[in-house]
Amino acid sequence: MLAQEVWFSHRENKYEIKKRLFSRKKKFSWTDKKEIWDWDYCTVGLARTLDNRLIVVVRSKTNKNSNYMGNKPVELRYMLGFEVTSVSKPKTELYTARKYKPDKKEGPWERNVFHLKGAASEDDYWIWDWAQEGGDINSSNICRLYQLISQEIMSPSKKSDNIFDVELESPPDKPIPIIYQPAVDSLKNFVREVHCAQSEIADGSIEFEVSIVFNNEELRKHAYGGIVNTIYERFRQFYHGRVLDVETLKFRVRKDVSDNKFIFENIYSDDHQLDHDSIHGDPPDAPERSIKYYFISHNNPVVFVNTSNHAMAEHDTNHRIWKWEYVPWMKNAPIKLGNKTRKEIEEAFK
Repeated sequence: MLAQEVWFSHRENKYEIKKRLFSRKKKFSWTDKKEIWDWDYCTVGLARTLDNRLIVVVRSKTNKNSNYMGNKPVELRYMLGFEVTSVSKPKTELYTARKYKPDKKEGPWERNVFHLKGAASEDDYWIWDWAQEGGDINSSNICRLYQLISQEIMSPSKKSDNIFDVELESPPDKPIPIIYQPAVDSLKNFVREVHCAQSEIADGSIEFEVSIVFNNEELRKHAYGGIVNTIYERFRQFYHGRVLDVETLKFRVRKDVSDNKFIFENIYSDDHQLDHDSIHGDPPDAPERSIKYYFISHNNPVVFVNTSNHAMAEHDTNHRIWKWEYVPWMKNAPIKLGNKTRKEIEEAFK
């Protein structure tokens, strides 16, 4: 992880969040228009997949007050990860930054920048910082980061272990997953609680029932102007005693960490993306699925929430969207960490 903060930019299709007719609900959709998004106060880290592909992991964070967490400040963490195949040499150029929105501009000023290409031909990324007056680009932080990434492309410095190295307080010994979810605030389907309940199974492995409690479950593709959402919320309130959505997966821990597995019974996303809201892959007697990434250690597998109805997987299907990074054991996390079983959670609501 490069601790010093930099700017990060990526070329992407513009998305829209439109208010639905006769409803307070909003709809997410992509457009055909491409534009460059600029983000400041970012840190950059590197990871590798088990098949030795280099992943650049960009993170940012901000502090907010949370009523749900007792009206106290919490840290919201964001992550965008992408495969990088090539990187250009740094250069100095004149640039006008557009911070998140076109009307929030900075510059034009000189910046030091290098360009990265992703796995797809249209994937373009830039890492940069404003140039210091009288400074030498060859001794800049941007140049040092470029050298690190280009060296990793040509000659990996470590074994591919699929672990995200993060400078963060050490996790507890108990296995706890890290949750990634598309960070589109207007969708309001975000995580509130993560519960890990431990049990043993016949083969001697340890199994953790992981239940994730979400603020809501707003439909996107089949909302029909918000009418179905209203009906669906009333049904959940009547049948479950709650509007909150609860989804459960299992994490099986074995002596050989390469054999650790996920089970996503009735909630596997396959390759479906955020705009899907009726995905329920892997029916009962679901298969075990290999874990693709870990966070800090093999005690912390990574789960990606991929669709609007909170179907999930061991892989990310929304590469183009920034993710919330939920680290449940952090003292100032925006979510609660518990050890209730799914049955105990349901009984508490009823």
